[in-house]
Amino acid sequence: MLVPMSSISFPFCSSKAHPPVISKHRSEFIDLRLKQFIHQNQIQEWPLDCVAILRKMKQSGSYGIQRIKLLKTLPEKVDAAAQYNAEAGEYAVFINHQRFCYPFQKSSHRRLNFTVAHEIGHIVLEHLILPRKSKTDREVHMEDLEADEFAARLLMPQKLLSSFNYYSIPVIAAWLNVSNSALVYRLNRLNRVDLITTRKVKSCIRCGNIRFSPFALYCGVCGQPLDRGSMGIRRIYYPDEVSMDSRKRSLICAKCQKSIAAITGEHCPCCSTSIFNLCSNIDDGCSYANPAYARCCEMCGKPTHYQREGLFPSWKREFFRVHEGV
Repeated sequence: MLVPMSSISFPFCSSKAHPPVISKHRSEFIDLRLKQFIHQNQIQEWPLDCVAILRKMKQSGSYGIQRIKLLKTLPEKVDAAAQYNAEAGEYAVFINHQRFCYPFQKSSHRRLNFTVAHEIGHIVLEHLILPRKSKTDREVHMEDLEADEFAARLLMPQKLLSSFNYYSIPVIAAWLNVSNSALVYRLNRLNRVDLITTRKVKSCIRCGNIRFSPFALYCGVCGQPLDRGSMGIRRIYYPDEVSMDSRKRSLICAKCQKSIAAITGEHCPCCSTSIFNLCSNIDDGCSYANPAYARCCEMCGKPTHYQREGLFPSWKREFFRVHEGV
């Protein structure tokens, strides 16, 4: 037995005059299922490509997805649809071949990313298990709203949205792999339209770092030359990886974690690690002592001694990761 398709042609089903309201308990349920979905699929980095995620789900057999097909027979205005086979306990996802453009290149193409996330939402939230004929029109409409909310929270986590420099909606939307309208709508739903007009913060165009020493020539996190721009998309505070005093002397050894606050030499007496986060480019005569968060030398852009020794984590982990909550 095939349960009728769930379909969507545009990520927002509601009237602007009467914004949809998802009940508190259903919102909490969406959050719960979303966190389970992120954990099960080992999603740790954003932005997301939901076409790739859907293919991975099919390959692993998670959530019973057995088929993904491009069809020419879907209605013209329908981007994608999901279907449930109750007898086999399997899902199939169909994508309109005429509206399929992948990889995404512009805003209208990135609609598909939201649409696929919406269909994944229907599956994860178990909307399709009961046949459509057993539901009222209002119930079907609310399920579409819940799938929209699942997709928005998955693709545009609130904490991630708060980390951007909103100097260009199209640029931010492109980074997130969503359409321009999806981003604006999400900000509206979160009551955070104020983010668009907030003061822009100096940040590295590559890693989003907002910490710079007064005379730095290079980003201390990724080594990007600062003369190539300092108004990045992201605004990320990279924390100190080791405790230092005002003279950039480590108080705790970056390698063995022993207290070295009271020593008078330049190396840890236990493991001989330098008490300064020096530039590793000693062959060219750079011996600059870098701050406690620096993976790269702020004077020449080369890796610091602590970074080269593997004592600091990669900045990319911080850049692409969304921390607690979505």
